[in-house]
Amino acid sequence: MVNSSRRKFIKGAGAGTVVALAGCTGNSGGDGGSGDGGSGDGGSGDGGSGSDTSGGSTSSGGSSDVSIEFWHIFGGELGSTLEDMSNEFSEQTDGVTVQAVNKGGYRQNLNQSLQASRAGDPPGVAQIFEIGTRLCLDSGAFTPVREILPEDQIDLDDFLPSVLNYYRINGQLNSMPFNSSNTIMLYNKTAFEEAGLDPESPPRSLSGVRDAASTIVDQTDMQQGISWPNHSWMQIEQQFAKQDQVLVNKQNGREGRPTETNYNSEAGRNVYSWWKGMADEGLYLNPGIEAWGEARQAFLTQKVPMLWDSTSNMVSMKAGAEENGFELGSAYLPTPNGANTGVVIGGGSLWVPSALSDEKKQAAGQFLAWISKPEQQARWHRNSGYFPVRQGAIDQLQSEGWFDENPNFSTAFEQLQDTEDTPATRGAVMGVWPRARTINSETSVSILNGDMSVEDGLTKMDNDVQSALEGYSGNYSGGN
Repeated sequence: MVNSSRRKFIKGAGAGTVVALAGCTGNSGGDGGSGDGGSGDGGSGDGGSGSDTSGGSTSSGGSSDVSIEFWHIFGGELGSTLEDMSNEFSEQTDGVTVQAVNKGGYRQNLNQSLQASRAGDPPGVAQIFEIGTRLCLDSGAFTPVREILPEDQIDLDDFLPSVLNYYRINGQLNSMPFNSSNTIMLYNKTAFEEAGLDPESPPRSLSGVRDAASTIVDQTDMQQGISWPNHSWMQIEQQFAKQDQVLVNKQNGREGRPTETNYNSEAGRNVYSWWKGMADEGLYLNPGIEAWGEARQAFLTQKVPMLWDSTSNMVSMKAGAEENGFELGSAYLPTPNGANTGVVIGGGSLWVPSALSDEKKQAAGQFLAWISKPEQQARWHRNSGYFPVRQGAIDQLQSEGWFDENPNFSTAFEQLQDTEDTPATRGAVMGVWPRARTINSETSVSILNGDMSVEDGLTKMDNDVQSALEGYSGNYSGGN
């Protein structure tokens, strides 16, 4: 349940060649991703622009018979939800038709959107993962959404500041936040109780996770204590934000192109020393690189009592826990000492290609304003677990009693509410993010296997990612 005294999110002041993309795969892993985004001065350049219009049809502003495609990354129920939403918008909006098209994944969508733009036939709206923010900017292929949003149909003051700050660069809102998430810890309350642990007091520190894991392995049939997919978003990006440690220099890449990284920092050593110890003691179940499905299955089949996962998967995890006969709990992502500067958001945002005609840009702007309305964001949250990017949507969910009936869904909001606005929690911005994630995951395997020490592995990450930064041309064309 969300405490009524905490209903309003804190609106802080200030609120060469690119190698093959390797990061989140879109619908195969839920979100899987995070790390890069926008920022600027926390508010300049795109403050509130009036009140949202509500209900009824949307004027097309003179456009007639304009058709655009919305390229997204979701299959299954979420893909069907986006198709339904696009159809509803089209029915309500005179002269504008939006067709939702599943492009199979974030990497494919980014590259195909750029290639289509250069061929003169771009989508109207493209869903891009957050670590693609710098790549999109460097491509020069997209129009900042702030320039095309209809003034009378959207109120940016109602958006969560931490989400807007993530996608702002130098005060400019370049893309529309849509499917946003963060990392939480899911845990098996039934197993905690069976082991004699308080199911209402999940661990907040990494040492507490180790103690709980050891106790549950000793007192139950479970053989290992925790799992999460080997992915930079989990073990580096979120953990650095939690410890208020920037990953790259120049204020996490927000005051210029970064040249240095901080993997081998106290923050990195804190997490990797603990992780290596958990693996050596057999308390960490290693599902593999980006093995989202395998980690989730290990948790749902009660092989492990704890799981680090994206909030975007809450709907399916809730259903899976019920099906497998245990009570699901959710908690803040634990940190080395239990402190919490905050989390960095993940997921994706919606970009509008600059190669579109003015009429299609106008139509795209109308669609972005509509799909980000509180009622649409509340609907998206209920169907997915991604948290709404609008305060109005959160208020609506609270008034409907959603969080009272579904308390595990409130954890993401509370953790975000408790996030301080710092360069670390805004996330790193760099053009080599996909390559950096691959370097992190592959080197993590070597550390866990004992092929190199924690210190040597983190130093290797620094050297390899810094080499990638040196070779980045800043002119991304969408090729692999």
